[in-house]
Amino acid sequence: MALNFSVVSLLSFFMSIIAIYLVFAIMQKVYSEKHRKPWLYIGTAAIALSLSELLRFFYYSQNYIVGTIAITEGVIYSLVFFALAFLSYGLLLEYLILRYYKGKFVKIKFIPVDEGSASGDLDINISNGVSYLSTKKNRDFIYEQFSLATKQGFQGFLISEDNPTEIRKKYKLLKTPIAWLSQIDKNISGNYLKDSLDENSDIVNPLQINNLISFLDNFLDQSSNPIIMVDCNLLFRLNSFYIALEFLKYVSARVSKYNGVAIMMMSPDLLQKSELMELEQFLKTLD
Repeated sequence: MALNFSVVSLLSFFMSIIAIYLVFAIMQKVYSEKHRKPWLYIGTAAIALSLSELLRFFYYSQNYIVGTIAITEGVIYSLVFFALAFLSYGLLLEYLILRYYKGKFVKIKFIPVDEGSASGDLDINISNGVSYLSTKKNRDFIYEQFSLATKQGFQGFLISEDNPTEIRKKYKLLKTPIAWLSQIDKNISGNYLKDSLDENSDIVNPLQINNLISFLDNFLDQSSNPIIMVDCNLLFRLNSFYIALEFLKYVSARVSKYNGVAIMMMSPDLLQKSELMELEQFLKTLD
């Protein structure tokens, strides 16, 4: 029995060290986010709980005490109490945000617009409620077809690694919202960034998938007959395959719910054959 307790105590010690490391790693990522307060409280709770477990380990295994036994036990239980209090408050904030303030902690720039009208038939076969994968068709061709679709009743949202100003000039997408996948620092980019963006476009870090999801949800909530095009190359290069995969699955599911269309475009040599097969399980090849 004593041996089992020692093993559990030792495992708790190592898990506490790992938890503290992970909390600080996560907090460095989310501290600059506007939607950060719940995770600050949850992270504080994790640190307090981990510290209580570390102190408990030294108390029971090494007979280490802080002052007296009563003080040591008081510190341990106080840390547990504060951990539960911070955790409860953080989870309450997260619940209220998700329930009543969804989308209000990100900049609402990507709103649906009507691009105009144009004659001519699309040279791709697309159906509402379906998400497509394009790996073999010419990149310019897909952009042109997307642009034409926005002028024939679709409300478009483009997620691309290309400069929005160049996209608008080349493909005549005058108002369609564009999320520019880039790691450019907004604080040091100066006139280049100012000249590249307008009121319907903004930079999104390709590593911040949660921001992309928030922007996508805000767009779909307001759209009618949406068409989403995702330039996937940078997403897969900078993120792990499975993170990018889950994002595309999310896009596909949301587009299906809103009876829209999604086109996922990528270079044919970007992924391995087995990885492409995973994409083809929920994406239809674009004809």
